[in-house]
Amino acid sequence: MIVFRLIDWSLAVVAVVFVAFLVLVGVYYTGSAESSESAIISELAAAREELPPEIPKITSPDTITPALVFGSLVYIENVPLFSQHPRWPTGCEVVSLAKLAGFYGVHKSVDEWVELLPQGPLAWRDGRLHGPDPREMFAGNPYSRQSFGVYHQPLLRMLEPFFGERVINMTQRPWEEYETMVRAGNPIAVWGTISNLPVRRTDSWVTPQGEVFHWNGNQHVMLLVGFSETSVLVNDPWTGTLRRFDKNAFKQRWKALGRQGIAIGPE
Repeated sequence: MIVFRLIDWSLAVVAVVFVAFLVLVGVYYTGSAESSESAIISELAAAREELPPEIPKITSPDTITPALVFGSLVYIENVPLFSQHPRWPTGCEVVSLAKLAGFYGVHKSVDEWVELLPQGPLAWRDGRLHGPDPREMFAGNPYSRQSFGVYHQPLLRMLEPFFGERVINMTQRPWEEYETMVRAGNPIAVWGTISNLPVRRTDSWVTPQGEVFHWNGNQHVMLLVGFSETSVLVNDPWTGTLRRFDKNAFKQRWKALGRQGIAIGPE
């Protein structure tokens, strides 16, 4: 009987250790614990009740005011929030662009933006995948799950006819400038990863220039709409919700993907 009880306790200890290990692994792969949207909204609502009446709030997309500040948390209100699924399964970039432009008063549908998006086909020839350079055009199309995506350069060109010199290429700028931009009330389209997962090298293909382009798996574009000392708030087209991620892990993904970002400045 004593032997069986010892075995039972041993199994219980092993189970507890295993569960703790899974939790730690989950924390690593999500860039530390992610808060649910309902928890974030509740926290923001509670903090908003404590705001003194003289603190300004965003009243319309045409009137950009500084972000709200709740202690160490900085947050931009009223950024359009909707999902890329199911219509644009690989279209996080163009969905984020539509949200960003809509925040500043250019109200085009995602499909209208897709029509303006330069796109190049993917095809197998001679045992190799061939496709466009994502710095020039979207690899595939946003309506297909078998596509990849696009980098910041084509999106900059798409925004310029509507915003001119107000379009700001944030790529390669230090993170501190991103936070300054958000604090001023300007959301930023940022290249990171789905659910803040680690960047991983996946597919590659040959471009028309004969170069081999290596795609980074889990790549994803979101709108940075807030931050605190330890976390970031993103308007995430993958889920269509507001999400919070660990800041250090988020910055690691952003750096690994070339520190890409696009903002629109004030008039």
